[in-house]
Amino acid sequence: MEAGPLASDHTAVQAEPESPAVEPPAAAPPLASGCGGRAGQRPASQRPGAQEAEKSPALRVLVVDDERISRETAVRQLRDACFVAAAADSGQGALERLSTQPWDVVLCDLRMPGMDGLALLRAVRRDWRDIDVIVMTAYGTVETAVEAIKDGAADFLTKPFSFQELEHRLRKLEELRGVRREVRGLRALLADDEEQCCGIVGRSPAMRELTERLRSFARHLAPVLITGETGTGKEMVSRALHQLGPRSHRPFVAVACGAIPTELAESELFGHEKGAFTGATGQRFGAFERADGGTLLLDDVDDLPLGLQVKLLRALEEGRFVRVGGSREIAVDVRVVATSKIDLDRTAAEGRFRRDLYYRLRALELRIPALRERGEDILLLAEHFVRLLAQAAGAKEVSLGPEAAACLRRYRWPGNVRELRHAMESAVIVCQGGVIGPACLPDFLRAAPDDGPDELFSVHLEGREGVPFNEAVSRFEQRLIRWAMGRSGGQQKQAAALLGLPRTTLQSKLGRREPAKSSD
Repeated sequence: MEAGPLASDHTAVQAEPESPAVEPPAAAPPLASGCGGRAGQRPASQRPGAQEAEKSPALRVLVVDDERISRETAVRQLRDACFVAAAADSGQGALERLSTQPWDVVLCDLRMPGMDGLALLRAVRRDWRDIDVIVMTAYGTVETAVEAIKDGAADFLTKPFSFQELEHRLRKLEELRGVRREVRGLRALLADDEEQCCGIVGRSPAMRELTERLRSFARHLAPVLITGETGTGKEMVSRALHQLGPRSHRPFVAVACGAIPTELAESELFGHEKGAFTGATGQRFGAFERADGGTLLLDDVDDLPLGLQVKLLRALEEGRFVRVGGSREIAVDVRVVATSKIDLDRTAAEGRFRRDLYYRLRALELRIPALRERGEDILLLAEHFVRLLAQAAGAKEVSLGPEAAACLRRYRWPGNVRELRHAMESAVIVCQGGVIGPACLPDFLRAAPDDGPDELFSVHLEGREGVPFNEAVSRFEQRLIRWAMGRSGGQQKQAAALLGLPRTTLQSKLGRREPAKSSD
């Protein structure tokens, strides 16, 4: 039992005759919130925070204090302020209440006979994670407050304090709980949203196909090769593979192969023994050992030296390796994901990458489309980044204007998603709230040529020495027909209308397309 009133409300608390202790939960009276108020008080609807309380269910507060006057005063004041409130005279009594009735907040005294406030706090945080606990004490010290917060207390109050202070803390906590519910709801929506996959934003056909394959590949443990231009998001896709797979609770170790000095590459992957080379003052675990049981990402694997690729291939095939300067074989269980920004098939053909390692890495392969191939995703990503960056910068509400959006669609985005994010970061900073117009965009976006309406298709001929014309035209025609048939639900008449063709012409093309359908 602690000295001092729980809350003063600016009036002295008169001693009252002893009343029976709080009855067992089964016989407890119905909970209530006395929003009618007392004589001389403002109506509840006029008190701070009351309007917010009326919009959502009242916060349910359980007061736990062995001092009868303190707990009864607190319950009365809480009910007058439109909270649902009840009391328990001990930690054990509080646990009985919690096990039979739903509560949002426990307001508990620190010093009580039997189970004290900290013990009750730990029990609540262990068994009822959604319930917040506010600890109060007349013997507050910094050390006690720190211990309570470390154990999971939402707040800490030192007696005596006014009821206005307690109400303010509860209203802030009520707001925080509302935000938590909203975040949980958003997470649930994102988890169920087929257009979102571990933070990957995109609804274009290419991204839908990618996420479908990603979910399928995540269930298996074979190596995965992820290809795509710089800035397309290869590392994010790699992390998604890990998060969606059976090893999500195990380590994810990323190695930037292009950033490792050639002479240290082997040590970085496989570790070294003490004295293995000048500067090796102690034993060091490599990336393979650190990722044991989990996933190892070899980012830009094409940058690995040829000499090291032989040892990497053996580690992949046998799950064993030897540290630099060592003699003992070490066995590991690692799922390897590799990324490449170049055409590894061509690089292997030119002798700059081991073909056997290439075949091993591409047991499963994911190609991330360039941003210019993703159509509607450009604006979807732009809006996503604007919201994200504005929130991080604490800026006012920011949105993308139609003129700025037109500039984004015209640009070719050679730097892909990374370049788009940086452009939106600049726009949010320049805009400082409101609508992002062309003047807020970087100069290179405003200078992008206006080619009129969006192109129906784009052709990427970089690095090609020749193009089989008839095959290219045929493949393009087949893609158009697939699109039209899919859009029309397989109805040839509607598909022909979408393509501006006579129905007989479409039927003829479908007839010629059938034999090659399985190979396309």
